[in-house]
Amino acid sequence: MEDRDLVAAMIGRDPRGLELAYRRYAGPLYAYSVALLADPHAAADIVHDTFVLASSRVRQLRDPDLLRPWLYAIARNECRRAVRARRRTATLDLAGDPAAEEPDPETAVRTAQAGELVRAAVASLGSGDRTVIELALRHHLSAVDVGAALGIATNHAHARLSRARAQFERALDALLIARARGADCPALRQVLGEWPGRLTPLLRKRVNRHIDVCDSCRPRGGRPLTASAVVAAYTAGVLPAEQRRCAAATGPSLKDHLSAAPR
Repeated sequence: MEDRDLVAAMIGRDPRGLELAYRRYAGPLYAYSVALLADPHAAADIVHDTFVLASSRVRQLRDPDLLRPWLYAIARNECRRAVRARRRTATLDLAGDPAAEEPDPETAVRTAQAGELVRAAVASLGSGDRTVIELALRHHLSAVDVGAALGIATNHAHARLSRARAQFERALDALLIARARGADCPALRQVLGEWPGRLTPLLRKRVNRHIDVCDSCRPRGGRPLTASAVVAAYTAGVLPAEQRRCAAATGPSLKDHLSAAPR
């Protein structure tokens, strides 16, 4: 069934529509939510809530071919709501901000070393570029779908994707050079200070500026690693075992929701 067929089934209250949509997109949505929240249990809840909301709002989807980015948009909004709730709880408990933790979607990588490199590079980007890279590079959304997921025009999505990809490659440059040359170049060592091996957005910009003017640190013969070279390592994750058994857990609750929803 095409996505538009799934949408038609969901509108018609055919439980197969929601079930097939869940089977098709629950895994990627789970990986996306883990990357945003750094909490597998919360991410599993987000996936469940995403499909509950989708079933109740499916008539609001104007273009049934855009089911996939629409689901990502719902999941993204639910993750943002969860982060806001965390912040309120953290403030009351005088705890740190959990949103500042670096996402560690270990189930989303094929090679641990490459996966760690990509995660570290993504973590050094600004929040806007991180969002676009997450959707486009890891989840393979087109510029059209990225625009639909973020609620922006396609030409704007193209521009943001181009910028985000360039910034991601610059982040890879900075990370690789910092790790390879940090002990050898005095000027770079001064820039890095007591860095823990991970770059913040500000430190990444400083390292990039240093690379631009330092003959010994500037990559020769092109970039040491490009975004396209690490795409395979930055693949979508999978639902944990208990979530894959949705027929015994999540599935019934979704079906119950459908049967109870107004027609």
